[in-house]
Amino acid sequence: MRIFAAIVVLTLVSAAASFAQTVNPAKIKFKGVGLDSTYAQVVKALGKPESEEPSKEEGCIGGREKSVKYPGLSFYFMDGDSKDKKTFEVKAFELTAPGILVSGIKIGDTPATVKRKFGRKYTVDNDREAGQITWLYAMNDRDGPGTTRVVFKNGKVSMIASDFLVC
Repeated sequence: MRIFAAIVVLTLVSAAASFAQTVNPAKIKFKGVGLDSTYAQVVKALGKPESEEPSKEEGCIGGREKSVKYPGLSFYFMDGDSKDKKTFEVKAFELTAPGILVSGIKIGDTPATVKRKFGRKYTVDNDREAGQITWLYAMNDRDGPGTTRVVFKNGKVSMIASDFLVC
């Protein structure tokens, strides 16, 4: 009887784990920053960028845009939809640098780790020419719209990217 009870408990724990809350693709963070973080928050968390494009007018939602780069990490900012229309906020980022934990996953992780942290609700884009598979996690309309992408090459995470659809 004890063995049967143990099997039931293990089955329930396993089922609960598979239905556990996963990371919201619009809210993934690393070092405290993610989509909608301000330029000042990014610089505070990561230091001065390696390179930075001067801001320029952007024609999609009005306002300005700029991009900044760190080793293995880039950000795209816009200010047109910020509260004061002057504060640059992250609208997209792309990470290829190893060792940075992004809401529980990092470059080099396996698909099993990504599923455990981000869930199984994704679509797959298989780029045979590039030898990579991309899992696309869609954002809901309230938090997005947009997509978080996890790219695998040789069975390991090679890039983590997230962006809002702004046009």
